[in-house]
Amino acid sequence: MRKVMGWIKNLIVIMIATILSFESFSFFATKLELFLVNETPSVYKSTSNEDYPDIRYGLTERESWGAWHVTNSTFRHSKSCFDITMSFNEVGARDDSFSNLPDSSLLLLGDSFAEGFGVDKKESSEYIIEEKLELPILNFGTSGSFGPLQQLLIYQQYKKLPHQGLIIYVLPHNDFTDNDQEFWGDIDRTRYRPYFSLESNPLIPYYFTEAVPRDNFLSTQYYGAIKQLIKDYFWSSNALRTVSMLLQGDANYTLVSKNKESIKSYFYDASSKQQLNLVSAYEAILDVADNKNVLFVIIPSINDIARWKRETDRDRYKVSYWYQSFENFRSRTQQKVEILNLIEYLPSRTDELFFKCDAHWSPQGNAWAAEVVVRFIINRDFFRL
Repeated sequence: MRKVMGWIKNLIVIMIATILSFESFSFFATKLELFLVNETPSVYKSTSNEDYPDIRYGLTERESWGAWHVTNSTFRHSKSCFDITMSFNEVGARDDSFSNLPDSSLLLLGDSFAEGFGVDKKESSEYIIEEKLELPILNFGTSGSFGPLQQLLIYQQYKKLPHQGLIIYVLPHNDFTDNDQEFWGDIDRTRYRPYFSLESNPLIPYYFTEAVPRDNFLSTQYYGAIKQLIKDYFWSSNALRTVSMLLQGDANYTLVSKNKESIKSYFYDASSKQQLNLVSAYEAILDVADNKNVLFVIIPSINDIARWKRETDRDRYKVSYWYQSFENFRSRTQQKVEILNLIEYLPSRTDELFFKCDAHWSPQGNAWAAEVVVRFIINRDFFRL
């Protein structure tokens, strides 16, 4: 019995020593930015939201569309390559007050790329476009896996705000999966986020039975409860996530792969159902917009760019259902619709467009995108300036 107890004791000591060594290694590797993910565990972060100190990421899930910012609040968002403070107005948008808006305003829909994830307000593409066009832009972009159906619901809520037209950021990298209930059913059924059935007309949102509205955005997106605990408290999470990303061929980490097919890009790889879901949601937004002009801006992720560069026939995605449907939007008679595909305007150096520690646009990426959008709008005389 003593031998067994001694063996168990030695095993426990070895396990603890191994965990501590791995944690120490992960700490130094993170500080030197040797991993693909180099995030400080949230327990060590100095984040602040004075009014709602328990809210993660400055978001709640109170609204019918799910993730949204806390109204009239500020939130500090930091990672190894940025440290910013975001402010949200009276409706929860990352913007100034929406009072006394002129009818010439534009309304922006989208996810975290529209929100200006990781950059100061004045470095965001929305702010730069607003300044160059000298038109107010109502920014309804948000992070938190915010897809086309959620954009539809938030636009239905605020469509009466003064605006002459819409700019819609389309991110194939996750917009195809944002209404995929099978995809999300395997990830997190407790998230209060809407889905719709293609059989419903008009589109009627439904939710997983496990999901309930909540004040705290306690997302376990891509992580179970244990994984979220590790992510929040241990530096080793960066090492584990790096290995996982390399094995799965995810985000910019797939650049190590020699096989282009292993680089997941929804420009090329979206299923038929995912394409139909995406197109249906954007058709519904166009219907709600009535006779207002709508500019769709298609955004390539790091993955999409890597895959596009390695494709022998780079433009083969253009014959897919989703892209042809966007092209067909131009023929709508009641409104003017245009498609701006940013992958066709890439600079020679694309590595500077994204953060080193994150897959979102860097300040340089926001500036590049804004410049392309502004030139497109002015050259096409698309909105009243």
